[in-house]
Amino acid sequence: MTESEYIQQGKEAYARMDWKTCLDSYTEAIRLNPQSEAVELKKMAMNIIEFYCKDRFNP
Repeated sequence: MTESEYIQQGKEAYARMDWKTCLDSYTEAIRLNPQSEAVELKKMAMNIIEFYCKDRFNP
């Protein structure tokens, strides 16, 4: 897959609140291009996850 395909997959997973797929897709896009827009998208997704899913990080 290309960087843009991973980003699109991440955006679609984000819309479904499928956080694992979302972050995995953005991570792959970043691996392909460290200057990718996926860097900011991943930060944004992590902020939302940390805010709404506190139990995931603080069992």
